[in-house]
Amino acid sequence: MEYFIILILFAAVLILAVKSYLLKKQLRSIFYQLREEQTKLVTVELVDRNIEKVVQEINTLLERIQQAVIKSNASSAVLKSSIADISHDMKTPLTSVIGYLQLAQKECEDEKMGEIIKTCLERTRYLNALINDFFELSVIESQGCIPKFENVDVAGMLCEQILANHPVFEEKNITPHFENSDQSVIVSADPNMLNRVIQNLISNGVKYASGDISFRACRENEWVIVTVSNPVNTDVDVAHIFDRFYTQDKSRSKGNGMGLYICRQLIEAMGGSISAEMNQNRLSIKVMLNSVRLQH
Repeated sequence: MEYFIILILFAAVLILAVKSYLLKKQLRSIFYQLREEQTKLVTVELVDRNIEKVVQEINTLLERIQQAVIKSNASSAVLKSSIADISHDMKTPLTSVIGYLQLAQKECEDEKMGEIIKTCLERTRYLNALINDFFELSVIESQGCIPKFENVDVAGMLCEQILANHPVFEEKNITPHFENSDQSVIVSADPNMLNRVIQNLISNGVKYASGDISFRACRENEWVIVTVSNPVNTDVDVAHIFDRFYTQDKSRSKGNGMGLYICRQLIEAMGGSISAEMNQNRLSIKVMLNSVRLQH
């Protein structure tokens, strides 16, 4: 009789131990399925009413989250598309306004009125640049960047942009220095995207430089490295400098904080990378792109 009771107790303990093991195994499975952050619903193999009820509630929550994400993405896409459309519609009248202000400035003979027109023209140009950035940003984020690769002489493109910005450099009393400007440096890139990146880097340098700006383009193994560096008087958070809407000037009087963010989006779309570092109050922005070796 005692042996029979012991046998029953042993069997009961064994059953409980097996059931406990299987429950723990199933819970681990549920945990790993949730941690994978996948869109699939949680599945269970063990038939246990309590576990099944928990999994049903989890799956209900997952379905609600998935629906919320879908709706959010759809709303975001509509918003970005709307911003692109609005920005595009505002560009034409603003261009006309700038033209009329330039004409008024040219014809104005009153010094005080001339200063007022000059201020209006500067702010209108800033607004136009802001709208252009918003338009480009909305297009990038709603449609993505699909580069059309060509062999591009990045050194030649740098020279062209430096010459094009000569009046700006002169106005800001900045002297550009381009090391090895007479040597071709060929990269595989989308010329329009790369040109936009260079424009933004020069614009950023002009806005915040407290001295001359240095440019460098060189080939290192399979990469071409383009560096733009200049001294700055403000603190720069290099860890966040490429974040959207980051600006060194907290008052935003110099920029909207989208130029370098757009640079990162375009460079990464072309398979490259962009980084920044500070060394003794000198900011250096480095762009890495795929090199193309010319056949001789």
